Amino acid sequence: MGGYLVSQLQQNLSQAVELSQRIFDLAQDSAWTEMEQADRQRITLLESIFSDAEFQQKSDDYEPQLRQIVDLNEQALALCADARGKLNQQGRSLKVGRQALSAYKKNSFD
Repeated sequence: MGGYLVSQLQQNLSQAVELSQRIFDLAQDSAWTEMEQADRQRITLLESIFSDAEFQQKSDDYEPQLRQIVDLNEQALALCADARGKLNQQGRSLKVGRQALSAYKKNSFD
């Protein structure tokens, strides 16, 4: 194999890094549906990376890409948590309304 040939593993890792960057960008835009789709693609990629014999033998060689994927993932998760926090603020009044409704239904139809 020539040194210039990029292995399937290297291609998968590069793609996983790109998808992680895309997931982070989508999280910044609050594009949750697209983010979930990108994450599903990335899960498939990561599964094939982790089951790759070359990766299992020399996982240290791929540490920089994995670190990048993990860092981007944590940043994306932080954005999700932040958005969820804002939604929870808005959702609290909805929840109170729902509780009132279910209490009403329970007492009315028993």
